[in-house]
Amino acid sequence: MLNFMMINEQKGEAMFRIVPAVMLVWVGLIGQTAWAEAGGNSIEVVATDFRFTPARWTVDAGETVKLTLSNMSVQDHEWVLLKLGAAVTLPFDEDDEEKVFWEIEAGSGVTREETFTVPQKSGVYSIVCGKPRHIERGMTATLVIR
Repeated sequence: MLNFMMINEQKGEAMFRIVPAVMLVWVGLIGQTAWAEAGGNSIEVVATDFRFTPARWTVDAGETVKLTLSNMSVQDHEWVLLKLGAAVTLPFDEDDEEKVFWEIEAGSGVTREETFTVPQKSGVYSIVCGKPRHIERGMTATLVIR
């Protein structure tokens, strides 16, 4: 690579911009490959006004999952995984907190990424947005754990 940069000395500054960008892409690909080889699964969620897309995911029991929540809405949203069989009361508030297994929140226009370990017990788990009046407007989803 050093020889390449020396041969193209006339382009000087441009080369020093390209090489770091290529290195970042390469490192990112290596990181994704390492994650996949380690058995990790990922869930990608897009939150818009009162909708999760997709609205259903399937993962293995006890698996470590990397969840990316992209909020494409003008409002804040949460992706709240409820415990198996739990049902929230409306409105969702402090009384429902004991029913939550795990959650992530993203502000308007923000993408957040976190890793968590899914429950050991298989079943169909409910996902809700814990923000006021979002469940009532249909902001729910399902996580199937096999």
